[in-house]
Amino acid sequence: MRLFFVAAFSLLLLSSAQANDHKYFLGGNFGFAALASGDSAKYPLQGSFGFEGGLILNDSWRLKAGFNLFKLKNDTTASSALSFDRDDAAATRRWKATRLGVALERDIFSLAGKLNLVANLGGGLMVWKIVDPVADTVLDAVGSRGEQSELAASEVFLGGGLRLRVDPTNRFSIWLGYNVDYLTNAGAEFSDGILNSRDRWLHQFGIGLAVNFGWRKAPDVWKSDQTWTDVPQRPARRTLPDVDGDNDGVLDERDECLNTPFGAVVDSRGCAIDTDHDGVADGLDDCPGTDSRAIGMVDIYGCPVDSDFDGVPDYLDACPNNPVGAHVDKNGCPVDSDHDGVPDGIDDCPNTLTGVKVDANGCIDLSMLASSMVLNIDYASGSFEVDPKTKERLKSLARLLNFVTDIKLDINGYTDNIGTSRANEQLSEKRALRVRDYLVTQGIASDRMKVFGRGESDFIASNQTSEGRAKNRRIEIVFHK
Repeated sequence: MRLFFVAAFSLLLLSSAQANDHKYFLGGNFGFAALASGDSAKYPLQGSFGFEGGLILNDSWRLKAGFNLFKLKNDTTASSALSFDRDDAAATRRWKATRLGVALERDIFSLAGKLNLVANLGGGLMVWKIVDPVADTVLDAVGSRGEQSELAASEVFLGGGLRLRVDPTNRFSIWLGYNVDYLTNAGAEFSDGILNSRDRWLHQFGIGLAVNFGWRKAPDVWKSDQTWTDVPQRPARRTLPDVDGDNDGVLDERDECLNTPFGAVVDSRGCAIDTDHDGVADGLDDCPGTDSRAIGMVDIYGCPVDSDFDGVPDYLDACPNNPVGAHVDKNGCPVDSDHDGVPDGIDDCPNTLTGVKVDANGCIDLSMLASSMVLNIDYASGSFEVDPKTKERLKSLARLLNFVTDIKLDINGYTDNIGTSRANEQLSEKRALRVRDYLVTQGIASDRMKVFGRGESDFIASNQTSEGRAKNRRIEIVFHK
């Protein structure tokens, strides 16, 4: 057995494996990762995987790019993040992340070109979110300006690491390594309390396989060997009158067009015939009867070009830039049966009623309901009437709510700090009731709406200026099921 290993190791050292013989590499990896250093949670080592590829610059340098996926549960009872011990019952959150990174890699030690110690340094973007481990919903957080937001971000990171890479052949590489990334807070807009307590160091331990491809240069050939293998070829003896260089059936001595494309139909002079004058010779023309209006607008096969693949060639197409898949009329223009701005064929909801805002797929756009609606109504002093501009916004909201009947509303009225708190509470309730009453006139059932007079609370601006007080005099509509 010892003799076997000695022989295998000797063969490994003596076999040729020049990394710079190839231009590129592509591979995958699997390993374990842990998120650590924060006060808020501990994420013990858990499985991860990814892919990477890049350029082999020379014997020592590589430029690589890749991505990895992580789904790490925390453990509130864990004593250390760098441990495999984990109690899923003690998990309160799950960190989901996609790592998109680039790095410059250098071989810092090499043993016979087979065993290499490699260092890398780079950075990239970490797209992450923290969710409830059971419900899989994103947890709430406090933003950098005190607003409520989701605990998610697209954050810049810096990283580096070491690998032990084995190159058994010039085609394959196997490596074992460690990498650490530092989350820089660039792109993470949260309160200081969250930023100061969060985990910002991502440790990765992994193993990977890479395939090298793309020859950088042809292998050297020993010149004298080529001399022994080359056999002189005696040139064929032809007389000049028998030469037909372009194989068009017309001998060169009377061929006026000596470079006719192979397969083209030619006349007695050896020149290509183009019956429809579209620039593609007969015999090579897949569409020999092209309309004269299409001249200058055909492809290399002599057929009219249809740039947007709608079945109407460009020379007849009044709308030549249609999205692929859209239904068009005889003039090549999109058909939009429900007049929602999304053509038939790519409209996932082809019967949308007029006046309802839709998304890019032609379906009802529910993005308006994703967050609270703030109405800064231009109230006269002590008034609770809704101004015309706000009524238009409420009409648009009502059109949507009439189709999404399971959505309920909390209508909250707020005032500035001018006047007594009791009077402001009553005034804010009247203003909220007025908004509710207007929505009722637009067809929204009153039992779907609750009204709250919040008075002089939850200020969003300073009451020391008229502009700040105007912002505090508002209605906030919160949507829920």
